[in-house]
Amino acid sequence: MRIRASKGFILAQRVYHRLRAMFLYEMWFPTYSDKIQAMVRWSPDPVRYASMALALERVRIEGIPGAIAEVGVYRGDTSRFLHEQAPERKLYLFDTFTGFPDGNGDHRFRDTGVGIVKSKLRDLNNVEFRAGIFPETTAGLEHEEFSFVLFDADKYEATMACLNFFYPRMSPGGCFVLHDFNSAESGWAVARAMREFMQGKPESVIEFPDIGGTAMFRKIRGSDPKAGL
Repeated sequence: MRIRASKGFILAQRVYHRLRAMFLYEMWFPTYSDKIQAMVRWSPDPVRYASMALALERVRIEGIPGAIAEVGVYRGDTSRFLHEQAPERKLYLFDTFTGFPDGNGDHRFRDTGVGIVKSKLRDLNNVEFRAGIFPETTAGLEHEEFSFVLFDADKYEATMACLNFFYPRMSPGGCFVLHDFNSAESGWAVARAMREFMQGKPESVIEFPDIGGTAMFRKIRGSDPKAGL
């Protein structure tokens, strides 16, 4: 005999599974360390942080050479996360550290500064701050090689400048992560710049199911990391 579940039971079951997913969501077999897993668990966006951790660990496992760069640092939360996972790699932090430039009309992210980020990081070994307007702050890095880039600066011009600078300097197999790819912010600025730039490129974009609509691509192996310079 079939017993039909009541609407109340079905609702309670759905709530149970939703709460269970909220509190128990994490990988059973992560490739990264227990310390990084704990940071993922308590992060503001576990899906994005776990995805970045997997990508960065893949870079390490495969021995892909190059520094790490973060463009759009704000108060240094993701900076600390990246540096905790790969302290042996050079970490370049690009930001005005005063919010968006004057005249931009966007007054967010001004409650920060290099000192705030330094206190968040604690360990400053292998960390280099590049304060100012991107890409002017890349001066002297023309011959640097990168294995992992995280972009989170929201605007179309900044996205395009970041792609133009880092793409030809990415090591084959390196990971390029763009936050807000699926965000309508600034007229879908990140997605518009990304799609325009990637036309004719061999890489495919992979989207994350995270809160901020992040996307990523890996530099195709066998390609010349200096192509396009």
